[in-house]
Amino acid sequence: MENLATIQTIIQVEKHPNADSLDIVRVLGYKCIVKRDQWKIGDKVIFIAPDSVLPDTQWAAFYNARSSRVKAIQLRKEWSFGIVESAQNIGYTGAMDDGLDVSEIIGVTKYAPPEPQDNSAAGVYGNGIPKTDETRWQGIRANNLPIGEMVDVTQKIDGQSLSWLFEYKKETDSYDISVGGRSFIFKKFVQNNYTRNVAALGVAEKIEKFLRSHGNVSLCFRGESYGVGIQKFSHNPHAKKPLGVSFFSVWNIDDRRYEFKGSKFYIHNIASELSLPTVPLLEKDVVLTWDLIKKYDEDLKQINGEPFEGVVIQHLNGSFKVINKHYDSKK
Repeated sequence: MENLATIQTIIQVEKHPNADSLDIVRVLGYKCIVKRDQWKIGDKVIFIAPDSVLPDTQWAAFYNARSSRVKAIQLRKEWSFGIVESAQNIGYTGAMDDGLDVSEIIGVTKYAPPEPQDNSAAGVYGNGIPKTDETRWQGIRANNLPIGEMVDVTQKIDGQSLSWLFEYKKETDSYDISVGGRSFIFKKFVQNNYTRNVAALGVAEKIEKFLRSHGNVSLCFRGESYGVGIQKFSHNPHAKKPLGVSFFSVWNIDDRRYEFKGSKFYIHNIASELSLPTVPLLEKDVVLTWDLIKKYDEDLKQINGEPFEGVVIQHLNGSFKVINKHYDSKK
């Protein structure tokens, strides 16, 4: 998961091709549009990542006039994704070490979609289970991206994160089954879009049988709950569909790790056997190239005739997301 606001170094500066008063600067993999001659290569800046929410302060007023949520914008036919600011303008006087997280210091918070109507919590996730939040490709240094490797491309659905946990209890030889949202597990009696979507699948017994056949392994199935009443953005096609859920990954509770591409419990290897709906697998076993990333980042506006939030690239050692700028700019 990326930090929201960090100290970074400008690594590229180029003139905006369609505006005499603007430059395009690059920080990590992000390109941001700024005033002409404001920055040069090597300058230290505060970079604020997309999906951050800015504070109600003087330095943020210019950005908040457009949107308090940092998102993709297109200026003179060029994309800007993120905010580059000077420490002086923000009033930050601390250390300027690359990668240093300054989110809390400058009041930047994470954008959080609305929770369901009944979210009575039984508790937070244990066993090292993280929040479902993929890192954007721009936040990964270029030499750490698996360029040239075989990957799967899966569609990212704009809904609410859902987790379905099957935890084996040795003392009773039984499975404790629970449902959770992005941040916590719900009490057993709670009725909301998360629990209704899971109950409608009717495959808990089948999953438990599968887990027992593999040595009573404990797994957490992670997905996206969607449908009428969830993420009601006008351009979100999944907000108009019947309530449903699509799973996108598996967290191994015993080993405290995700099951990535090539694993025995990789979600696209076991979903058919377990009758679990998954996010669409758009491309399977394709070579990861910069052109492939660009295709879903900014070239395409729709998939199968519908707007799409982005994709998640699955590889042997992990995964990362590519947010579609056309979609993000309207969110």
